[in-house]
Amino acid sequence: MTAPPPTTPPLPKWATSVTVFALITGALLFVAWAKMETVQITYAIDELMDEEAALAEEQRRLRTELAELRSPRKLEVLAPDLGLEPPEPGQVIVVGDESVDAALPEDPASASDLPDSPDEGAR
Repeated sequence: MTAPPPTTPPLPKWATSVTVFALITGALLFVAWAKMETVQITYAIDELMDEEAALAEEQRRLRTELAELRSPRKLEVLAPDLGLEPPEPGQVIVVGDESVDAALPEDPASASDLPDSPDEGAR
């Protein structure tokens, strides 16, 4: 005959209660931690949304300022302060305009009167 397998002694009744209490306490601690993390993440998202709104407002302001600085009226106002003058007649050549061909001399010898670079014509 074979020997019966060894049996473990039964646990006391309080051990089961302690185990259940520990599991419930662990679960409650996990839920509390998860809730606190959710609140922290929500605050971080709110801060990032506020920052995004501030950056969008700054971008809008900068685009408006850029458009203002590029406007011909603003350039006309700033030009004298920068030492710029309106071009003399004949200094402006419109690229793609067919009337430019008529304005250029046909004789290469007289073409030497034209400035070699746009900077020379401004002097």
